[in-house]
Formats: sequence, structure tokens, C-alpha cells
Amino acid sequence: MPTTCVLEVVAGGHVGKRFRLAAGRTVIGRHPSCGIVLDAVAVSRHHAAVTVEGDETWLEDLGSRNGTLVDDRPFSGRRLLADGETVVIGDQRLKYGSHAPLTAERLLNSGEIGDADFVEDAVGSVIVSEVAVVMRPEDDATDHQTMLRASLGLDRAIGSSVGLEEVLPRTLDGLFEIFPQAERGFLLLVDPDTQRLVLRASKFVDAARQGPLLFSRSLMDRVVQSRQAVLSADVTDDSRFDLNMSVADCGIRSVMCVPFVRDDGVVLGVLQIDRSDVQSQFQRTDLDLLAGVAGTVTRAIEQAQAHEQRLSQEQLRRDLELAHRVQQGLLPARPPEIPGYESFDYYEPARQISGDFFSYVALADGRTAVVLADVSGKGISAALVMAALSADVRYCLASERDVATALARINESLCRSGWEDRFATLVVAVLDPRAHRLTLVNAGHMPPLLRAIDGTVRAIGVEEAGLPLGVDHDQVYEAVELFFEPGSVLVLYTDGISEAMDHAHRPYGLARLERMIASAPGNAVQVGQRLLADVERHAAGQVRSDDICVVCVGRTAESA
Repeated sequence: MPTTCVLEVVAGGHVGKRFRLAAGRTVIGRHPSCGIVLDAVAVSRHHAAVTVEGDETWLEDLGSRNGTLVDDRPFSGRRLLADGETVVIGDQRLKYGSHAPLTAERLLNSGEIGDADFVEDAVGSVIVSEVAVVMRPEDDATDHQTMLRASLGLDRAIGSSVGLEEVLPRTLDGLFEIFPQAERGFLLLVDPDTQRLVLRASKFVDAARQGPLLFSRSLMDRVVQSRQAVLSADVTDDSRFDLNMSVADCGIRSVMCVPFVRDDGVVLGVLQIDRSDVQSQFQRTDLDLLAGVAGTVTRAIEQAQAHEQRLSQEQLRRDLELAHRVQQGLLPARPPEIPGYESFDYYEPARQISGDFFSYVALADGRTAVVLADVSGKGISAALVMAALSADVRYCLASERDVATALARINESLCRSGWEDRFATLVVAVLDPRAHRLTLVNAGHMPPLLRAIDGTVRAIGVEEAGLPLGVDHDQVYEAVELFFEPGSVLVLYTDGISEAMDHAHRPYGLARLERMIASAPGNAVQVGQRLLADVERHAAGQVRSDDICVVCVGRTAESA
């Protein structure tokens, strides 16, 4: 049986997330094109690679900035990975493991089941009967009338229930009516994330005799792998059960086990029905009947899961709509009115919520701070960091006159926040309209572009730019000051502009951005509008892969 190789995050961001390794080479890094994307500042764009060759998995470092370790030890070249070893990439730790796919060893875990015990198998096994699970009762070779009556009985028991919390217990109620000799029933479903069986419903005829759920690994393997229902008429004569494991204390004698299999062959879960009295043990006809009605139960489970998925998606949609409205409330409703200056801004998230952020902060002495930031990553986590960052930005800029010092305080706050896998680029331009002075501090952001009245364009503060926020707790930032000439336009933007892709996956690019700004006529509003129109022509309707944010501030020629 081919093995399945997995890397599981055990420390850093997204602890518990599992990456299944396909045959061949898989690149690990921060770039979205990587097979395994680790969105952390200490991870290089293309950091390392794992190659699965047959039963062997090899690891190699791709010249990353911080190197790759195995169990905290460096290595060179390619290295063979062994089960249980931990791959260290930046602050991310991933545990490697290989195992056979979809077996009881993988599906069954006592910690996931609750009060469940799993018996290690003895040599040999006794299976009284096996029968294929019938998805449609009319196709079965057994008594059609009995099976149809059983299916109708199950339909009545389930009734109008739609959620799993109702469907599963009622399913057991219906099965106990079909099999009156049953004393205990357990229904387990496969968790789609962990691929483990999780106990979802149980039923006991005699509550006083409830005991732990007992499984045989070989029995479960056979049920899962063969997709067939299995009957063990008397476990005391079945070598799969070790009587030294207190089987007699549990009182199990006769057991039926059936998988719930979708039309595409995917196992949704497993049902076990058992009893303690061999006087009314299950027979082959009982197994035929259980296998026959398994299709009815499977369809009920599929419908319940689809219903819960729809509810979950609807709840997520409402949550995202609310988050979108909240995030929009954090952004300026309109540009500020600054005597002698004109402003333009545009904000378009690639999804409902975004990690891009811009703001205008009114400061003392009539000054105005224009802020633009881009949080690493996308989705809800990036939006949460953005919300926290926006509050810090407003407070620190308003309480600290020196812009570089204010940015250092914002950086310190983000480093302390615990967002270890998140960082943010940010640029602040403080405008003093009375002296026409511009003070700019850059924390790892795209360099602002300043277009003079004669059309020349230059990047501002490239040499003085510091590290992004949240990277280095002790980072010191440096300010750039310049005189804002009449007719000049300052353009701040995020990489959603420069990295906008056309149909051939070619980026818009900084060179085209500078040419467009240089050739754009008029004031800041006209520059911003022409820039967006040119980006739209380049993208030609392609789906946005990143958020777009642009802010233009220009001094009017008349203000001279």
C-alpha cells in the first residue's frame, strides 16, 4: 500500500495545519506560488523543498536567508527525512510523518473518540460474514420487502431532521427498531480535517450497563478498506479481540459493523451495533439488512452535512459582510480639505476584507499625516492586524511630534502584540501646509513617488527606508524632509498596483507606473484617476490577486 507523507505545523503560525506531500518535488516558502505557503517574515520566498521518491522523502534548503534545520540541527545538500523529525523553517516547526492512507491506524485515535478503547490485534482473525454495502435497496438480492420496510422505517425515524445533531441520534433510534436485539450502538464520522473517526452519536438500551466503546483495528481496517459490512457473531471466539483487555467486562459478544460510503467511494463514517447475549446474536440476514439500509443512512448523513455546510457558509458570509462594514468604517470617508492642496484616494480589496490600510490623521499646528500600510497575508487575520495597527497609528502620531519616533513606537507595539507570523509595511508622509514641508518615514513600504511640475518623477526616501513593522523590536527609523514645490504630486501606493497582472501574468511594474505618473496631466485627482485607468487597461478584467490602495496629494500651482 502506498504511503502518505505529511508535514504538520507544531509551532509558529497555524498550529495543527497538515500539508499532504504529493509524489515529486514540493517547494516551501512565503511566495504564493509555493506548494506549501508559510506566510512568516523569517521564511524566504522560496525557502526549501521536499521531494517524495517512492518510500523516501528528501529535504533540501534553497539558499534561504535563515537556513533550514532538522530537529534544530543544520544540514547541507539533500537530507533524508525520517518519521517524527521536525523541520524548522524560520519560526515555523513542521513535524514529518508517513503512513498508509485511510486505515484504522490513521482513522482511529482514542483521544478523538472520547471513552473509546482500541484493541491491538492478535495473530489471525475470524469473520463470520461479510457483505457489500448496498446503496440502493432495489438492487439488493435479499428480501426486497423487508429492506424497503426497513428503509421506510428509517425515513420515518429521521423525519424532517436536517442537522447532524438530530439526524444521527434518530438514525440510531430507527436502527434499534429494525434490530431489536441490539443493546448498544455507536455512530462515528470521519473528520475531514484530521481524517480521524470521531464519535458523534451513541445509544444504549440499558443506561446502567454503559461501557467503553471497544474496537478491533483489523475489523475497522477491513470495513474501511473493503467498504463492506462485517459481522462477528461471537467475539469470544474471534481472535481479533484480546480477552485480557477486559472484553468480557464490556459485555460485547455479537457485533455488526458497517461503513457509510458515498457514491464516489469516500467513507463518511462507520456504525457499530453490538450486544452481550449470544442467545440473540446477529445473523447473516441481519448483516444483509444492515448493509442494505446503509445507503439510506449515507444519504441522510450527506444531506445533513450539506445542510450544515450551507449554514456555515451563510454564517461566514454574514460575518464577512459585517467585517467589511467595520473595516470600511475605519477608512476615511473623504480626503481632508487642506488649503493649497488637493488629495485623491482609492481603495479596492481583492476580497471582502483586506490587509491594506490608509488614513489621514490631523496633527497639531495644522499638520496632516497621510498614512498607507499593507499587512502581510490576506483574509480575516490580516484584517484584524490592520484594525489593531490603525488604532496604534492614530494614537502614536497624535501623541508624538517626531514622526520617526512615533513609527518606532508603532513597531514596538506590533512586535509585542503576539502576531508572530504577521508584519506590515507602512509609510507616513506628514504635510505642513503653512511651511509647505513634507516629512516622510518609510517602514519597508514601496517608495513613494514625487512628480515635479516639469513631469520628472523620483522615488523618495529609498536609502532611508527601514524594516517593516513587527520584524525587529529595536528598529530605528529615519525621516526624510523636503520642500513641497507648487504643482508637485506625491503618490503613495501598495503593491496591488505594481503587481497587477495581465492575461499573460505580466506585472504592471514600477517602470510603467513612473512613466504613467510622468505623463499624467493636471492635479492629484487627475493623476490618481489616470493611474487607476491605466492599471485597469493592463489587467484587462483579470481577477484581482491583491488589494489595491493609492493616495495622491498635490500642491496646487496657484498656492505659490
